[in-house]
Amino acid sequence: MPGNMLIVQGGGPTAVFNASLASAIRERAKQAPGGRIYGARFGMQGLSRADLIDLSSLSSDALLQVRNSPGAALGSSRFAPSEADLDASLRHLSSRGVDQIVFLGGNGTMSGAKKFAEFCESRSFSVQVMGSPKTIDNDIAATDRCPGFGSAARFIAQSTLDLAADLRSLHQPVSIFETLGRDVGWLSAAAALAKENEDDPPHVVCVPEVPFELDRFLDAISNTVAKIGWALAVVSEGISYANGKPVFQQVLPSGGKTAMRPLIGGVAQHLSGLVAEHLGLRCRSEKPGLIGRSAAAYVSSQDLADAELTAQECVRALARGETGKMASLLPLGTGASPSCELIPLAAAAGPRRALPQEWLGTGAIASNEKFRGYAAPLVGQLRRPRYL
Repeated sequence: MPGNMLIVQGGGPTAVFNASLASAIRERAKQAPGGRIYGARFGMQGLSRADLIDLSSLSSDALLQVRNSPGAALGSSRFAPSEADLDASLRHLSSRGVDQIVFLGGNGTMSGAKKFAEFCESRSFSVQVMGSPKTIDNDIAATDRCPGFGSAARFIAQSTLDLAADLRSLHQPVSIFETLGRDVGWLSAAAALAKENEDDPPHVVCVPEVPFELDRFLDAISNTVAKIGWALAVVSEGISYANGKPVFQQVLPSGGKTAMRPLIGGVAQHLSGLVAEHLGLRCRSEKPGLIGRSAAAYVSSQDLADAELTAQECVRALARGETGKMASLLPLGTGASPSCELIPLAAAAGPRRALPQEWLGTGAIASNEKFRGYAAPLVGQLRRPRYL
């Protein structure tokens, strides 16, 4: 008789996170119809506390609802298990006959999957472990793209167009749009997909990969307003000066830390104050924050397909006896359809992937045509306004 499988969701949710979950459940039911499929509630925290639910009997309609739901249907976390937690996890896996695990998540989850596999080996506990990538930050090493990014990038690009429509209709005259992006600027760079002509928004895009220069930023804003009467800038929340100092960082006792990650955000509001102070211009800040991370209305068709494919390939690899791997997406155009290859979890858990130097712009826009060529197929067609 086949053993049983467990699915774990970890890290920040996305608009297509549950598409991976549903895909893994469907494929497992095909590969091993006699086995049970469990889900850990709130990631490794749920596994360590035996908070597991049976997903084996979900109907086709229920799976379709899960697939089309944003967020993390099982609940997610950034829980860092202790050795006692890990030992408890092995007991819970053993009691339910689980010998295969699929981890759905980002850098931290892939690193955690690798460590958990090593812990199991150190305890002579036989289990196969596979990783299915996910993150809106698009910063997992050794994969062409990460499910979750395309949809979040679509939200940013379309929101840039929509915000610009408001500014063009009634000049503010300046707005600064803040995106998520603690260490890397993939999401902010995606705003440039809104731009078709020189005067189109965004007029400034700032990413963590390029040191921030206040004078250069203010000059770009001032020159754009002088030319067309308004300006729109897009900035990553984690931008820093050349000395490494964040342009803005919250200093609040209530900020707290999650898995040693200080709470950040608010740089757009900070910069709007500097624009008003130095340029004497009325300036608004926009901070959608987490809204774009799980925005169901902005799901990219390519992103959805990638999310389903990576989870499916993980389950197929388990059926072949593979372990300790992640399903890595190959570049579009590599084959007749999107395809994967398996890479060691150690490679996936490596350093964060920043925007490549050759994709960075040299002017006020931090990305160039090479980046646009990469990102446009992942984002899909945007709804562009018509002006008279």
